[in-house]
Amino acid sequence: MVSDMYTWTIERLLGLEPYEFEELLGHLFVRMGYKAEVTQRSRDSGVDIIVSIENFGLSHTWAVQVKRYAEPVGVKEVREYSSLRYRDNIDGVIIATTSGFTKDAQKEASEHNVKLLDGSLLVKMLEHYMPEDPNRRLQQRALSEDRGTGVLEDTVLKKGERPLGETEVFFRGERVIMTCTNKRIFLIKNISSLLSKRREVLYSIEVKDLLGWARGTSFLYLVMAGRQITVLSVRTRKPEHATKMLECLRQEYIRGEHLEKFERTKDEFIVLTNKRIAKIHLSGSAEEMSLKNILGTEIKGSGLLGRSKLFLIGNMKENTLSEIDCADPASWKDAIEAAIRVS
Repeated sequence: MVSDMYTWTIERLLGLEPYEFEELLGHLFVRMGYKAEVTQRSRDSGVDIIVSIENFGLSHTWAVQVKRYAEPVGVKEVREYSSLRYRDNIDGVIIATTSGFTKDAQKEASEHNVKLLDGSLLVKMLEHYMPEDPNRRLQQRALSEDRGTGVLEDTVLKKGERPLGETEVFFRGERVIMTCTNKRIFLIKNISSLLSKRREVLYSIEVKDLLGWARGTSFLYLVMAGRQITVLSVRTRKPEHATKMLECLRQEYIRGEHLEKFERTKDEFIVLTNKRIAKIHLSGSAEEMSLKNILGTEIKGSGLLGRSKLFLIGNMKENTLSEIDCADPASWKDAIEAAIRVS
C-alpha cells in the first residue's frame, strides 16, 4: 500500500501557499510540453501563468488564472477572466482551481473559450505527469556545484532560460544557495519545519541588470545597474564555484554598461563602469559622476603622514562626487582616464 504522503490529494494542494501552488502548476504545464512563465505576484494584471506551445510555426498562448479555493468558482470570476483573452490578444483562458465550478460558471466558460480545470482533474494530471513527490525529491537532493540544477528543478524558467550552476553562500548571515541561469541570478533559502519544506527566493537579479562582479578574500560583490548603482555582497567558502558560474554570464552583460574597476574600502564601495564612477556608502547613500562630465583627474596629498586622494575635475553643479579615497590612486587615475577615452 502506498502512503498518501507520496501521492497528490486536494488536501495537499490546499496546504500549499498561493505562490507555491502557482509554481506547481507552472511546472505541471512544462511537464506537459508547454512553455510556462509564472508572472510576478505584485504585477500579474489578473494572470498567474502564461503558457504557450509552438509546432512547425503554429503557436498558441493561454493565460492561466489559479484559484486555491475550497468553495466552487462562480460565474462572476469566469466572466471577469474571460475578458483577458481579448485584452491581451491571446488564444484562450484557463482557470484552474482546487475546488470546482458552479453550473452557471461552466455555461459561461463554454461561451467564451475558457477551459476549466477542477481539483479532481488537477490531481489526475499531477499523478500522470508528476508522480514523484516534490517535497521528498527536495529532501533527497544532494547539493552539487557541478550539476547545478537541483534547486531549480521545480522552478518555471523563462523562454530560453537554462541553469548554469549553483553553490552555497552566506547572505546577511544566512546560508543560502546562489543559483545562476543565463538570464537570472537567484539567492534561495531552504525553509524547513516539522511538517514541510519550501524554498524562498530572497533575491533575484536579472543578468541584463548586472554590471559585473568582483572577488574579495572571502566575499563576492555583485554590481547592479539602475538609476543608482547598487552592490550585493555574499560570503563564500568556495569562490571558485561561484566565479565559474559568473564567468559564463560575461557575454550577456558586457554588451552595455559594465564594470571596469572595483574596490571595497572600510566604509564604502568604489565602482567604475564604462559610463560612470560611484562611491556607494555602506549606509546605502551614493555619490556618482558621469564620465562625460569629468574634465580631468588629479592626485593630492602624499608623504609619510598624509594619504593621497584622487580628485575628479568636472562640472560640480551636476555631480556630487569630487574625490576618491582609495588604496592606489594612481591605478584608479589610469583606469578612469582610459574609460573616458573609450566612452
